[in-house]
Amino acid sequence: MKKKILRISWVIGFLLFVLLVYTIGPGQIWEHIKKLTWQNFLILLFLRFLHSILRTINWKIVFEQYERKTSFFHLFAAIIAGDAISYLTPSARLGGEPVRAMMVNSSNKRRSLASVIVDKTIEILTMISFTIIGVTIAITQIPMPRKYKFLFIAFVLGAILFAVLILVKQRQGFFTWIINTLERIKIKFKFIEKNRAKVKETDKHISDFYRNHRSIFLIVFLLHSLVFLFWTTEVHLTLLFMGAEGTTFLKSFLIVTLGSLIILLPTIPASLGTYELTYVAIFILLGFGADIGITLTLIRRILVLIWAGAGLLAMLKRQLAVKS
Repeated sequence: MKKKILRISWVIGFLLFVLLVYTIGPGQIWEHIKKLTWQNFLILLFLRFLHSILRTINWKIVFEQYERKTSFFHLFAAIIAGDAISYLTPSARLGGEPVRAMMVNSSNKRRSLASVIVDKTIEILTMISFTIIGVTIAITQIPMPRKYKFLFIAFVLGAILFAVLILVKQRQGFFTWIINTLERIKIKFKFIEKNRAKVKETDKHISDFYRNHRSIFLIVFLLHSLVFLFWTTEVHLTLLFMGAEGTTFLKSFLIVTLGSLIILLPTIPASLGTYELTYVAIFILLGFGADIGITLTLIRRILVLIWAGAGLLAMLKRQLAVKS
């Protein structure tokens, strides 16, 4: 049943993607793509590499609060492998996090998983914080119908509540709370019941981080903020390479922040179709053409697919090393 749903979601996403390309015009899209030189593309690919380097630094800081010092390259390989799985599954970009934890050499897998969850949580909280800033700027600076403003305000309030809930529950025992909530509505999973002790241990490791490493939390939050701004820079350079008129760093920031919502939501694998639709709407809102928006998404998809390929190779290499 799950495989059938996955296939249907792929088909829906692909049809939506084709419809967008056909409506906007393949010719217009190709004209923008042709403006990128090989040098431009290599610069963007290098920026993608640096992006993963920065994220690995953040995770290494968190990881070493739980475990002994480990190889940076080892964590880097786990990061890109996890990203590959997250990109290819309909999981709100979270599906690869267990892969990240499993690829790490650790004396205690629960501590390893806790480090991944804490790092990802701080990354999401950073994204939410910047998205709130972006939405606030959009509401105050961009002319738009009142109903859209209310929609954005509702999102901001929802994002704030979500962030507070995550922080509070992770301090108290997030996964235990989820299990107890499911039990109250008569939903039980045998696998979870068998591993309840391990779940509680993981919760304790997560909770201990927030209670005992507040300064580390702040440092990692600030570093993830730099990663987010680095991401904005990558988008900004892509627009400049495409020759998009009216490009400013503020608009690039709004593109990234307003587009973050589709990244956080579980959707079609690789957000096929929905990602393009979201960005086209944002570009129109910011005064760009729809053709610029979908071209940007295509360029970024090519970069991500190349990087996902590197991640899958890293995962394969790890599996072969374990078997040998």
